[in-house]
Amino acid sequence: MYEISFYQNTLTVLIIIVSFIIVCLVGCRKKSDFKVVTALFVWHTLFSIIYYLYSLANVADATLYYARSVVGERTYFYPGTPFVNSFSSILSQGVDASYLNTTLLYNFLGTLGLVFLHLSIKRYLKAFPWYWVFILFIPSMSFWSAGLGKDAISFFATCLFLYAVSTSKKSLLLVALAFFAMFMVRPHIAFIISVSYIIYFIIRSKVHFIFKMFILPVIGIGVFLSVGFVQQYVGLDEASLDSVNSYIDQRQGYNQRGGSSLDIASMSYPMQMFTYIFRPLPFEASSAVSLVTSLENTILLLLFIYILFKSKFNLRPFVQDKNLWLFTYVFLTCSILAMTTANLGIATRQKWMFMPVLIYLLIHTFHNYKINKVYR
Repeated sequence: MYEISFYQNTLTVLIIIVSFIIVCLVGCRKKSDFKVVTALFVWHTLFSIIYYLYSLANVADATLYYARSVVGERTYFYPGTPFVNSFSSILSQGVDASYLNTTLLYNFLGTLGLVFLHLSIKRYLKAFPWYWVFILFIPSMSFWSAGLGKDAISFFATCLFLYAVSTSKKSLLLVALAFFAMFMVRPHIAFIISVSYIIYFIIRSKVHFIFKMFILPVIGIGVFLSVGFVQQYVGLDEASLDSVNSYIDQRQGYNQRGGSSLDIASMSYPMQMFTYIFRPLPFEASSAVSLVTSLENTILLLLFIYILFKSKFNLRPFVQDKNLWLFTYVFLTCSILAMTTANLGIATRQKWMFMPVLIYLLIHTFHNYKINKVYR
């Protein structure tokens, strides 16, 4: 599992080289992109090594995923943990890869996600000072998307979804790929992508009213058929308001052991949202890891406040055109997770399923403000 041999070392080098070539092919549209993409690759791979070492010294799902992938059967198309086990087996069983080399496969997906985020915001960053590019180098974003597990795949899916919607290049194919990737690890989040699209389609989609009336029942049937599976996956007894309320109450009581847990049941909805996105803050840090996280959260909070004040609270860009789809996804995902996650450690890891989209919306809004200010 952890052996170091000539074969495994050769495989390590091969995976890194192939990953770097593919990342450059995807991310380098101009010569000027090479430096940023290379920096992102090195940065993310460094965090993959850190995550690998961290998982060896601490209790982590990643080592369990790998162990199961070595001996387990391959059930590629069953969502959740079975898919992660099977996907990992592509290397662990296919080429007898070590835990490190299998981790590097997930690092490749996480790096691709980071590159897609860069491609989504780089046209806006050109209007900002050079140091804004460091928004791509948030440590937690790379750390949690660099390890073997669901987070790397969900981060990749989120950033691919963002890129597809924000650039409108082959969006249908890329959104379908992003949806599939998300569905295979977190079906309930993929379901939110679908619901968000329905809301966008009804309100903003620039298609004829008659076509909307024709296509909406088709979309509705698809969503209805998927409700049962999502309900079973998340553990809802039945698809009713009472069952949802009971589920939320139950989830709010989970994971309340340890220093990073909070009583979210006593919080208001806005406070739950704030807690999920921006806490812990520096004065709440209880360890070196939480201190780093709290500093990141402080930067994100200041960025959020700065852009809101600079833009004079004009949030219209958040819901313009396809941004409505993105904003609805962020709002629904954050709301559900904020109301059901009592542990800040879990929140720090899982919020990167929507934070890249929120960062894009903030940067897009600020860019819109700066452009309007110039031509005012």
